[in-house]
Amino acid sequence: MTVELATSQREASTAATRSVRLHANDADQLYLGVWQAEPGFHREYVGPESVYILQGRATITGGSGQKVEIKAGDFVVVEAGEKMDWEVHETIRKIFVNR
Repeated sequence: MTVELATSQREASTAATRSVRLHANDADQLYLGVWQAEPGFHREYVGPESVYILQGRATITGGSGQKVEIKAGDFVVVEAGEKMDWEVHETIRKIFVNR
């Protein structure tokens, strides 16, 4: 199955991002989709979010300054209200669930 991603440019990103929502609940409070980002900095993302990394490599820096290296096959949970910046080293693609 191929998923078409829509290109979007964020002011807080230095490189292109693409995404698509695949499903949302009736209240649009829980949704899942696919997100892809080119190498660069992608700032000011806020949890809650759970993600599974399909491809690529990045460093996520949380609001506390803690850094986490992620790569294909990793599963990451970001708590509600946690701010994070992504430094993408290799084009990254993830499945996300936001609530």
